[in-house]
Amino acid sequence: MKLLNTGATNAKILKSQTGTEFKIASLSLYPNNIICAGAKAAGCMKLCLKDSGFSEIFKSVNIARKKKTDFYMQDPKEFLQQLRKEISAFIRKCEKDNVKACFRLNTISDINWIYHEIPQEFSSAFFYDYTKIVKTLNTGVDNYKKIFSYSGEPKYQAQVDQALKTDFPIAVVFRDKIPVGESFLGREIINGDKSDLVNTRAFNKICGLTLKGKANKKETGLFIVEPWQIVSPRQCAAVKNAACIEQDLITAGRSQKVFA
Repeated sequence: MKLLNTGATNAKILKSQTGTEFKIASLSLYPNNIICAGAKAAGCMKLCLKDSGFSEIFKSVNIARKKKTDFYMQDPKEFLQQLRKEISAFIRKCEKDNVKACFRLNTISDINWIYHEIPQEFSSAFFYDYTKIVKTLNTGVDNYKKIFSYSGEPKYQAQVDQALKTDFPIAVVFRDKIPVGESFLGREIINGDKSDLVNTRAFNKICGLTLKGKANKKETGLFIVEPWQIVSPRQCAAVKNAACIEQDLITAGRSQKVFA
């Protein structure tokens, strides 16, 4: 069983590498509360990316992901040995093709790969991931960058508050469209759907993502930000309230409706 997807069949992976010096390999495991430990508090398992894209059409996609997850959990030593072999092979292929190797090993999981010493071992390659565990944002190595994933779930707010005290990018899922140029939690919103690689460098920004999956779009949840939760600086200027921007942009996305 091959672990890495090296063909960029994931739409976001393909967009992220197009026009860059990188070629990206990704690992898609089927998430659970062990390999995605922050999902329960964030309330995002039901609206997860596991139920979007090709997995909505082909049942075999998630079957294959579940087999990989079982492999990791039942025989982690053998799993990591194979993963290292595939990473090495991909790096050699990229060197031959005169491009830089990049890896997203948590496509829909949240494993701390620093613990397994994967990024440290392959220091010539670049790694990136999204995470719901704020203490892992600072990886301690230059070749592994992380983006924090937001949720409005009350029991997840300690994580959000800690992330806001840093300059790490924060990914937020918006319903309908990404309100580029507006603000959320005191940060400017950019189009995070364009490129993961750009998102890793979007310090002090909100990386707006659209809700993926036909079934997911019919659902509600605090993992999704609704249009009324967005605060426009122009709205604050219109009411000529000097405290409006500072106060409302910070509280946007909490329990109260800032602008109805």
